[in-house]
Amino acid sequence: MTAEAASATEAKLDGLQPLRKNRDFTLLWTGQAVSQLGAGVTLLAFPLLVLSLTGSAAQAGALGTLQAVIRVTFQLPAGALADRWNRKRVVQICGAGRAALFTALAIAILLDQVSLAAIFAVAGTAALLDVLSGAAETSIVSQLVPRSQLAAAFARNEARSYGASLAGPPLGGFLYALGRPVPFLLDALSSLISLLTVSFIRKPEHPKRAESDTTSLRHDMLEGLRHVAARPFLRAVILMAAPVNFALTGALFSGVLILADAGYSSRTLGLAQGGIAIGGLLGALCAVRLQRLLPFQRRLITALALLLTLLVASTALNGSLAMVAPLAAGLFLAPAVNSTLFGRIAATTPVHIQGRVISVVALSATAAAALAPITVGTAVEHLGGIAAMATVVAAGALSLAAAALNRGTLRESQTVRADTSP
Repeated sequence: MTAEAASATEAKLDGLQPLRKNRDFTLLWTGQAVSQLGAGVTLLAFPLLVLSLTGSAAQAGALGTLQAVIRVTFQLPAGALADRWNRKRVVQICGAGRAALFTALAIAILLDQVSLAAIFAVAGTAALLDVLSGAAETSIVSQLVPRSQLAAAFARNEARSYGASLAGPPLGGFLYALGRPVPFLLDALSSLISLLTVSFIRKPEHPKRAESDTTSLRHDMLEGLRHVAARPFLRAVILMAAPVNFALTGALFSGVLILADAGYSSRTLGLAQGGIAIGGLLGALCAVRLQRLLPFQRRLITALALLLTLLVASTALNGSLAMVAPLAAGLFLAPAVNSTLFGRIAATTPVHIQGRVISVVALSATAAAALAPITVGTAVEHLGGIAAMATVVAAGALSLAAAALNRGTLRESQTVRADTSP
């Protein structure tokens, strides 16, 4: 039975239509899938463009760092703004903004008038729009999808993200070879398509908040932090999500560095990374079926225990190409864990504060993941590959320990129903 068939069967048993027949969710998902593909295309095209202008790998790397810093810095404000503003309109405006930015950049490239400052400005602004659009889009899902289907909806979003990350960069390299403006024009077109599809969504109504006109942005961000701090389940999620994201990101980065030190060619390293990413995509496609095998709390603990086992296995295979196989299997489990957690957060958080709450959780996870490359890179350079992998194994163990110690909290969350009324 496929994941889609499993989802359809479960929906039928619940008296609900399957997700593929949910018109508004399908429109949102399709538009964002196209937009993420466009973003994946320019993910490679941006550094290639910088290299062609400056010949500096450091400048190309600085562009990626700028985008990462913006995404982390504006995560909390984006969540607060998504709760204050009309979320559908936010996604539309961000799509229009991206389309305008990349069209202007493509024209500047055609006219040979593009500068390094302009490239950094476009890339930075696009990253800011992505953060804001992502916070709004994630919060919209619970207004389009019944509570019992939220985990399945987030699993489909995971598949969308993995698919775009796999297909986007190779397509970006191909299009860049056809002409430097081409990948940026495709990104502009994909953003325009996203804008149009979201425009046809009939829902959601924006959650009304009487205090939204009088409270400051700082107040709203602090309210989101206080809401998370006061909920045992949300605190448990952060205690699990931060170390497991560190472990996954660190393991993937360690694997590349260790295999490079072992003398494997760049082509082999690329194939290895592709194989690991395919593991994540397959896991996202199977996530709905995996979610049905065990109850929520047992599913999380089982998945985290398996992930820890796979990290240990990869460590034991240190320096061998075979260490890639456990990493791919570990990434296979990641989408089921992520969609389970975010589905439960959406189901148990009042709709008017979802943007802030999800942003707090996402910030903790992405900040931990951002620290992983420099941590394991330093470990590989000074202590060796086994020490680097031991670091990620320790992070995986912390995540599993957090899940085990919060077993009662996770079990109780299964019976909690949030007030999702506007």
